[in-house]
Amino acid sequence: MTNLNSSPRKIPLFPLGTVLFPDGVIALKIFEARYLDMIKQCLREKTEFGVVSIIKNPNTNEEDASLSFSKIGTLAQIEDFDPVQPALYMTKSFGTQRFKLLSSKQEANGLWIGEIALLENDPITPIPEEHKKTSKLLDEIISVIQSQDLLADAPFKKPFKVDDCGWVSNRLAELLPISLIQKNHLLAQTNPRIRLDLISEIIEDDDLRNQMMH
Repeated sequence: MTNLNSSPRKIPLFPLGTVLFPDGVIALKIFEARYLDMIKQCLREKTEFGVVSIIKNPNTNEEDASLSFSKIGTLAQIEDFDPVQPALYMTKSFGTQRFKLLSSKQEANGLWIGEIALLENDPITPIPEEHKKTSKLLDEIISVIQSQDLLADAPFKKPFKVDDCGWVSNRLAELLPISLIQKNHLLAQTNPRIRLDLISEIIEDDDLRNQMMH
């Protein structure tokens, strides 16, 4: 298991207006030259790229809106790609491991390269009694997705680990209609039990349980 004491490494970054969690699935339509080249290189070398959220700087005006990236991201492994056209790839990638973004630099072709340190994977943590209701909610959502044959488009895949705090909290964090800042805050939680505590609070406070089932 690697952690922040491991040697920093450099990876290509794919900045997005969303958050990828470990064990999550993200579908991307690739058409910009810099990302087409990146995907080809990742496929050729069997390497991963990093998904980070784009955070808009509130201190700049709309015309000069500078962007910064979230400090925590997730490595993505390409699982499926379909070269629809020479300059259009439809891809699906799988979140593997979280990382801390130490620095980032944009290359001449526009591709961002990040220096990262890997974060430890969540330890397997059984669902505590007080969060069984939250776990059951996810189980019900999965049942609905399966019954409507929508699993191919879901942001996660089998195996379903509905008895594990990390897996349940990550899946609900992806599904919840909450802000990008909240999602990044959840991604940054190193303790999966605390992450699930926060998820349960969000669901109860905002009465999202019924919304998510309809």
